[in-house]
Amino acid sequence: MSTHTATGPVNRLANFLRPRKQSTATENKNVTRPEKSIQVLSVENEALKNANEALKKKCSDLQDRLQRVEKRLGGKDKNGDLGVDQQEVESVGAQGGDKRCTVSKEAQAKSEPSSPLSLHRPPGMSRRGHRLLPPELWWTIIRWATYAPPGFDTPNFGPFLGSFDHDNKGEAEAKAVKCAVVQVCSLWRDLALGILYEDVKVGRGAEYLVEALGKTYRGEQLGRCVRRLELPYPHTDTPTNTSLDLALQILQYCPQLETLVRPFMSALPDSVRYEFSTPSHSFLNLKRLEWWHYNDATRSGGINSLLDVLRHSPNLQYLAVGGEMWSSDQTGNVLELPALKTLRVRRINPVFVHQICQWRLPSLVHVVVDFPLEQNALDTIWQVFGARLCTVEFARHVGFLLSDQITRFLRGCPQIKTFNYFLNFTSPPPIFGENCALQCISLHAFPCAMVTDMITEARERLRLHLAFLSESSFPELRRIILYGDWGNMLRDPRLVEFTQTMISKGCSIERATGGMHSCNQLLSA
Repeated sequence: MSTHTATGPVNRLANFLRPRKQSTATENKNVTRPEKSIQVLSVENEALKNANEALKKKCSDLQDRLQRVEKRLGGKDKNGDLGVDQQEVESVGAQGGDKRCTVSKEAQAKSEPSSPLSLHRPPGMSRRGHRLLPPELWWTIIRWATYAPPGFDTPNFGPFLGSFDHDNKGEAEAKAVKCAVVQVCSLWRDLALGILYEDVKVGRGAEYLVEALGKTYRGEQLGRCVRRLELPYPHTDTPTNTSLDLALQILQYCPQLETLVRPFMSALPDSVRYEFSTPSHSFLNLKRLEWWHYNDATRSGGINSLLDVLRHSPNLQYLAVGGEMWSSDQTGNVLELPALKTLRVRRINPVFVHQICQWRLPSLVHVVVDFPLEQNALDTIWQVFGARLCTVEFARHVGFLLSDQITRFLRGCPQIKTFNYFLNFTSPPPIFGENCALQCISLHAFPCAMVTDMITEARERLRLHLAFLSESSFPELRRIILYGDWGNMLRDPRLVEFTQTMISKGCSIERATGGMHSCNQLLSA
């Protein structure tokens, strides 16, 4: 074999292998990057598959929820539309095929809660649920969520309402909730804006309040939403003849006002002066008035004068008054309040009592006394109005522990039907032997901090109260309603014996439930 023959194939093989190796190396260099890209794409594809499966499951859960909601509402959408918000979820797929759901980044950003009170829905759940609910139902939900204890002031009488300290914390929380709700969405804003403006307290920045109440939303001024207004006296002072303009504008912007509060102030600032007269204002829709009387303010008349406001409030149903009146300013015709049903007497002096007893109150049936008045001034109220009264209530004040107010009241109101009082804040009266038309007595068990350490005295007081209730001459008494937390007191042998005694007389013992407005009967005849 020749050298060429022997070496030729070897050389050819070597030459073949050499470029092959170079080519392979070069090729490997070129292939490395695509192989890595394929690996990355594979991982991303797997992640997308997982995400897609998760979204499918969420969409399936969403459809199940929607079907359940539709069943509860008694029907489905007539349009056949899924109604899913496109800002959140887009459902794409052929009829009868698999549905693929994707969520865009913009949708995710828009679906973030716009306020602390946005719907706390599970991931992937759309707003379809709240669109299916009737607006009336959403309004009810928002109403309950923003109801500050003990609730919005009402002209109607209720047992022991208003006998507790004002819940400033609850009021602040309710206000924060209202402010948050109106920022959730346009639907909630439409429903809750009236709730936000229904209760207004005039404070700093009254000029901004005037501007806000004058704004229109959906063609209606926001001031028309106001139902309760608290107007402190420093905002109605008259150091100049134009200083009352802001207060008058606020009142003019609130034609639907139902509750007006002129609150108590421990001391009027030295800068508050009443140098000029104030104009009157008509309160045609006013149903409740809470008024603390200040003689200096009264001199300016108008909206600073109790009598002037009462004359311009023909539909007033609830009046709460307090303060000391130095002189009776009754002039002209006798004041008549034809619709007034409830009178709440706070700490007032005999001159103020004399003023009230000159009024004509044909519809008065409820009287609440917050404090036993000096010089037995309550006797005058019982003498003048006692024959027509249906309910009398003694509020939670230790002043009722100092003297027997119950006997004096029963003698002055022999036709009274209902009597409410705090067991631990009222001095137990002796056995009442005169005929009385009482049909219902409500007892509140709120503890008195001043007597909690006097166990013996407290037990004796309970015994005397039970004796008064069971042995007095109340032939028409049919119900005794227990309010508050009676706890272990219900197992007290004396109370058990008292219950049996009252049952034998045809009187039931009941526990108040449902926020003091309904009762559960414990025992009955």
